Amino acid sequence: MATSIKINTDSLTVDPINGIKAMLPHKTVEITNQPAEATDYILSNPDYAHEIQERVERHEKGKKTISVKPEDLP
Repeated sequence: MATSIKINTDSLTVDPINGIKAMLPHKTVEITNQPAEATDYILSNPDYAHEIQERVERHEKGKKTISVKPEDLP
């Protein structure tokens, strides 16, 4: 049986480890650490997710956002 757990490191506590120990007592487990996809990471942050949702809604309404770099300003 394989189980995958995705968790933002900001939320990481000993609770997931204790949960694994309770689910699989006296077993040897392998824990692999790798970053999730960038999209998963971005959407795990409520502020970023909200900003993306707003941008999608503006785009769907036909309101295009123009980005200007500070160095392009007079």
